[in-house]
Amino acid sequence: MSRLCRMVSFPSSPFPFFPAYTYLLLGLLAPLAAEAAPAADTRKVVIPFDFVSKFDDGRYGQLMGDMLWKKLSRQGGFIIPESMLDVREYCTSHDLKPSVATDLAKMQKIVQDDFGAQIAIWGNIERAPGAEEEIYDLQIKCVDFSAKPGPKVIYEVKARTNSVSEVPHLYVKQMFDALYERQPTGPAGPNSIAEENWKTNPNLVTGDFEHGSGGVPKGWEKAAGQLREPLGRLVRWMAEQGNPTNKVVRFTLDKNVAENEGVMYYSQYFPVEEGATYRFQCRWRSNAPAVKVFIKCYDEQSTQYRTESDKDGARSAGERTLGKNDYISENMQRREVYRSQQNLKGPTNSWNTHTEDFTPKHVKYTPRWGRVMLYAYLSAGVVEFDDVVVKQVVPAPPTEHPKVRRHSMETKITIKEMEENEQRSREAPEKDKEKDKEKDNP
Repeated sequence: MSRLCRMVSFPSSPFPFFPAYTYLLLGLLAPLAAEAAPAADTRKVVIPFDFVSKFDDGRYGQLMGDMLWKKLSRQGGFIIPESMLDVREYCTSHDLKPSVATDLAKMQKIVQDDFGAQIAIWGNIERAPGAEEEIYDLQIKCVDFSAKPGPKVIYEVKARTNSVSEVPHLYVKQMFDALYERQPTGPAGPNSIAEENWKTNPNLVTGDFEHGSGGVPKGWEKAAGQLREPLGRLVRWMAEQGNPTNKVVRFTLDKNVAENEGVMYYSQYFPVEEGATYRFQCRWRSNAPAVKVFIKCYDEQSTQYRTESDKDGARSAGERTLGKNDYISENMQRREVYRSQQNLKGPTNSWNTHTEDFTPKHVKYTPRWGRVMLYAYLSAGVVEFDDVVVKQVVPAPPTEHPKVRRHSMETKITIKEMEENEQRSREAPEKDKEKDKEKDNP
């Protein structure tokens, strides 16, 4: 056995996830135990189950199960399975599929008869239909089936989240407060890990605008606007008016530009990790134009074309630069696969600070690089930007399984399945021809 506590079929065991030889050993030691028996362990057994998440074939549901198990193991006070893998394997081999649709009588039988436990935690998490990808419909149940005269619902919630961070920091926290009979501490505070990383992690963009050359700030492009014109008219790198020791990027929009294409300005590319959470922040002020920021993330795809910007970045034949230690070959091209649109709101003619988190994801591609696009439009006037920051604040969660790629979130058919179907459709006529030949030539 590779694990000390593996789930096995052991009818006489009150805890089927303990191995059979454990009970044999306990029987041999019974006489010694009778002489100096320790106090009985009064802790209850808690089984955290994987949540149901049909939208991604159970991946997020397993992450929920892993999170619950880790929190239980850290906080103590209960007996839990040796690992979530044990629970997962047992449920699979016995065709057990706990969900919010499972009635309490059936759940009681699963918890008490199959696992020899008293308390269970289970639920569903699905992407909210028609909502942004970080919005989820969440249901959690935590029930003590050993309570008298009947099962006691410790915690139950059905909610639509406003952000993915609400799942662990609001609803799961509430559930654990109820399980451990702690007094609620009010709204969940900020993620301490994220806040520490926000303080200490490096800025992925050069956003203070203090250094540069040739009228171009370091870390930003040489051209701006829809027509990619050189800096100096629509966009200028210059000293802040009224504060000559500080440099900013200034947009100047006339009525025609503002009411049509607006003005955009890109940073250079920086690396990103799919599934990680990043935080964007900048200072800005406007005397009239509306202001947005887009953080665009890209994957690479093969192509027979090269753009002029690609050629400008060529380091040598067959390569073009992406960053200090990164390059892709000339027959590859970056394609936008994720976009965070951030709408900047604040009073005019004064400096405002905007802060917002984003998590690059895609069902088919893998976001690998990002860049910031500053944008102003709608009304003629002037906009200034300063102190642009992008930092990773939460690493991507670990996963045991490779991404199951699909063309979109709306389809359940994977790209692999589509390729296999296409292969079968191509092979079918050939097989028919072979059968016809066999008939003609018996």
